[in-house]
Formats: sequence, C-alpha cells, structure tokens
Amino acid sequence: MSEKHQAWGWMLAVDFFFAGMGGAMLVIAAIIDLFIAPNQVSLLGNILGPLCMCVGCGFLILELGRPMQAWRVFMNPKAILTFGAWTMTIAIISGFAYASFGIKSSLIFWNEGDFLRHLLALVNIVTGLVVATYPGVLLGRHKGRPFWVGPGVMGLFLLSSMVTGLALHCLCAIVVPVEGSVLSSLPKVIAALLLVQALMWVGYLWIKASGTTAAESASAKRWINGDLAKGFKIYFMLIGTVVPMILFLTPVGFFQGLAALMVLFGGVIMRIQIVTSGKDRTFLPGELQYRGRLPQGDEKFLKKAWM
Repeated sequence: MSEKHQAWGWMLAVDFFFAGMGGAMLVIAAIIDLFIAPNQVSLLGNILGPLCMCVGCGFLILELGRPMQAWRVFMNPKAILTFGAWTMTIAIISGFAYASFGIKSSLIFWNEGDFLRHLLALVNIVTGLVVATYPGVLLGRHKGRPFWVGPGVMGLFLLSSMVTGLALHCLCAIVVPVEGSVLSSLPKVIAALLLVQALMWVGYLWIKASGTTAAESASAKRWINGDLAKGFKIYFMLIGTVVPMILFLTPVGFFQGLAALMVLFGGVIMRIQIVTSGKDRTFLPGELQYRGRLPQGDEKFLKKAWM
C-alpha cells in the first residue's frame, strides 16, 4: 500500500498548527476582554485568529484531495469531521465579527455597544476551545495508531495551541503596541506554560514507552532514541520550548519576539512529528497475509480499491 494511503501528510500537520493556534487566539482574546481588561488585545491579533483558521482549512482541503467536493464534509452529522468543520466555520465567522469591533468606521454600525461584543466573545471561547482541542480528539480516536491513541494527545494539542496562540498574540503586541499591563505579562504566562508543556511531553513519552502495549512502546521509542529523536529533542524541546522559555523571562522586546517565533517553529515541528508517527499502526488479524497474497501486477489497483 502506498504511503499516501497509510498516513496523512505534512499539510494536515500545518492545518493542525494554524487551526489550533487560531482557535486559541480567539479564546485568549475573549478571556482578556471579558474577565481581565477590555480592548487590550491588538486588532492585528484579533484578525490573525480567524485568518489562521482559514489558512488551516485551505491546507486541510488540499490534503484531503478533490477540493471541488470539500462541501461534502458538512453533510454527515454523525461524522466527527462534520462536527469539526461546522465548529470551525462558526469560529471563523464569529472571530472576524469580533475583530470588527476594533475597526473605527461609520460603516461598522454594530460596534457601538458591548452586548454583541461580549456575546461574540462567549461564542469564541466555546468554539475556539473546540477547534484548539479537535486535532487531539481526532487523532486519539484512531485505535490502530499506537502513538495517537488515548486522551493524552488531546491535552498535548490543547496546551500547544494555547502556547502558540499566546506567542502570536505577544508577537502582535510587539509589532502593534497596545498600552496595558495585561499584554506585558503575557511572556511570563507563556514561559510557565512552556514549562508545563515540557513536563507533559516527558510524562507522555514515559507512559507510552513503559506502561502500555508493545506497539505504543515501540512508537514512543522513536521519539526517545529513534529516527524522531532529533526533531523532538533539538527542534521541539530545545529550540521550541526550553530556549524561548528562558528568553520570555527577559525584559527585552527583541528577545521576547524571537522567543515567540521559536515557539511557533516548535509548534509546527511537534505536529509534523505527531502526524509522521501515524505511520506506525497495528494491523487487523489477517491483514498482512491478505496483502501478501495479492495477484502480481495488479497490486496498485487492488490496494487502492480496497482502501
């Protein structure tokens, strides 16, 4: 069977990155507005939230193939993909509507009162949390993929989405400064979440490698001392987690901006590696024997038809 049919590709990882980060940005902006202090998130950050989700949708359509039939994903109410597609659509619309309150124009007549803004903020919190968590839920349901299966990957995705969302909000606040103590405290919050992220990954790999099935253990060891170890230890843990955690604790804006970029880089690497881990799978009883008995010369056609 071709690799295309065995596992998803890098475009799905990019979709997970942009969609999760965009959903988290909606949640962060809404929480700050409702519970901390209003109007302290930059307009740039509010626009980039739903825009990132749009970018993620584009990569997802390309990865799934047949873009002219992408509308079909909205038509099966029992499918988790349909639930995710509708939730993301609502989040995008609500996110752009919420961002419009930061635009001063006579054409935007609805941005005078607070009720509609607060209502959209509540919608953003609910839908944004779903979008930020959704990739982990989707992958965790695949019982045949040993590294994904279980609720742990859901927590890892949600935490990474919040970290990358905070990092991009922090970067937007540096590019387009907004007065207020809330945004100035974001780097410390990100540093704390990066520490939690590092500990959660150590715990996740330890549990997978030592206390689960043989297939899960073998898959986790690829991250510890196998072909995925370099990407995990150097690109994600060191460059994408530990170094920016230190830089965020410095009061220098340049270093904080650099740290935010490193966090975004680490978020992309994490998702690419997780999707790559999906190539490890457990087979159905008799599946390997079936494939070994396929007629010679028609393998490609039969494998494609079988899938």
